[in-house]
Amino acid sequence: MQIAVFLTVEAPGRQVSGADLETAAAAIGALPGLRGALLYHPVEDAPDHPFAADGSGPAFAAELRFDERPAAEAALSPERLGRLAWPSLGACTPRLGLFAARDFATPDPMPRTPEPCTFLVRYEGVAADRQAWLDHYDAHHPPIMVRFPGVRAVATYRPLAATVPPGWEPDGALQRNKVVFDDPAALAVALASPVMGEMRADRDAFPPFTGGATHHPMRTRRVR
Repeated sequence: MQIAVFLTVEAPGRQVSGADLETAAAAIGALPGLRGALLYHPVEDAPDHPFAADGSGPAFAAELRFDERPAAEAALSPERLGRLAWPSLGACTPRLGLFAARDFATPDPMPRTPEPCTFLVRYEGVAADRQAWLDHYDAHHPPIMVRFPGVRAVATYRPLAATVPPGWEPDGALQRNKVVFDDPAALAVALASPVMGEMRADRDAFPPFTGGATHHPMRTRRVR
């Protein structure tokens, strides 16, 4: 199990510039101890899907993987990720969070496209028993998710306590997860498949919690 840092920037109605993306990619790629990093930005003209009402998602997001927690915590310092800025987005809300990442094997994990489509999911709210909720999710939901047609990757993320740099907000998620497909069209096919019926049935069996989830298709660029 690896440690993941999630960085998200909310800027409704704005698009991140290519220059800001390259600046972020260079800064993230230079972090000590980094094992891998993915940059996300919203899919333009996403096909219809059951969660379209959730909107286009953050203007920018990144998932950074580390083998050791100290290296991940060091990345959250003001001198490292805390220095990032997005001039093209104007006034925005940057968030950082630390998570325990768990990957689940899929039948065919090799994407066929250079920039796959990641369906980022974020649960917000409070569970009556947080540990029981997270354990139930990992035990029941991913085994269904890996049966989506065309799925390339599935992962879940449990939040860990962390201090974020000044000017940033804590991520605050109850849980994060993702499923990855070759492109938005493949995602749409998966979400229209019978597997979604199993997903809804399992969702109805979740332990008690107050809140909900957002689902956003994102273009995905690997930095390392």
